[in-house]
Amino acid sequence: MPEIADYYRYLTPVELLVMYGNIFGIDKGLLHERIKNLLKMVDLEEAANRLMGTFSKGMMQKVSFAQALINDPDLLILDEPTSGLDPVSRKRMREVIQNLREKGKTIFFSSHELSEVELVSDRIGILHKGCLLTVGSAKDLLGGKEEGQSLESYFLKMIGEKI
Repeated sequence: MPEIADYYRYLTPVELLVMYGNIFGIDKGLLHERIKNLLKMVDLEEAANRLMGTFSKGMMQKVSFAQALINDPDLLILDEPTSGLDPVSRKRMREVIQNLREKGKTIFFSSHELSEVELVSDRIGILHKGCLLTVGSAKDLLGGKEEGQSLESYFLKMIGEKI
């Protein structure tokens, strides 16, 4: 899932998902059922047949997320998946990511919103200037640190940035 979802704005979400489903060779009956379920999951059922040129950034993010799931992949790479989403949609996205993880999916979640990373990740890698500084669970990374320290403040201290 790219950070910026910029699809053909003259298509509807259904048309876009059919196109990607066909690229993956998904059986037509299964594809239409999967599209219905994905649009429900991302709360776009009512906009399923609207031109995407009329969509907000958040709505385009939802289409992008559905597109990333169309072939039921075992590995998902999500770049800033909650960007542009309202608080309710962010919460729902985190729930869906949690459910996918519980189903055994591997999910790489890239974000500058460290509070989001902290909420969805079971293992966190911190990168700075292209170098991997540390890897661990949020509990491991923050456990022995100051009480109530956020991942953001931990990151800033790690790179020597004054808070």
